[in-house]
Amino acid sequence: MPLYYFNIKDGRSHSSDTEGTEYTGVHEAQVDAIRMLVAIARDEWPDGGANHLAVQISDENHQPVMEAKIDCAITIFDTAAERNAGASR
Repeated sequence: MPLYYFNIKDGRSHSSDTEGTEYTGVHEAQVDAIRMLVAIARDEWPDGGANHLAVQISDENHQPVMEAKIDCAITIFDTAAERNAGASR
């Protein structure tokens, strides 16, 4: 089975996979990359803000074969309804 490497970039740092993981093909690696992105986003971005996350998948020769990205931005608008709701609590 082919070996794939997952390198993670979050806009501030970069983590290189030195061991790799065997998959039946690139599609299976792609599915795992998406799961990985969602899990990292859930764990690392609980407070919102603006965040960028990417997982680059490389083959056995460390040549990039695909990259999956997530950009997350949460904006809280200060509306009169929000202020009034907060005042009544």
